Amino acid sequence: MEETTNERNKIHFAVMAIEAGSKKMNISPMEMYQRLEKVNLLQRLVWGCYDVMHTQSLQHVADDLVEALHNWEERERNKQNNECPTL
Repeated sequence: MEETTNERNKIHFAVMAIEAGSKKMNISPMEMYQRLEKVNLLQRLVWGCYDVMHTQSLQHVADDLVEALHNWEERERNKQNNECPTL
């Protein structure tokens, strides 16, 4: 029962974080979700750091999420640009 409650809390927190981040970036929650998934930030940050993040204000969570998303997307772009083309 406790695990189910904890999972529900994590899901609720993830939804709130996605919504807050999408508003901050002026994009749809679906686009935010897709971009977070593309760089695996939902797993790494929202789920992985839930114990710390859920104690922060929603504004702080949105700020962290947006900053991390920009950083990880930039990292992915740099990785793609530095790779040698396949022959």
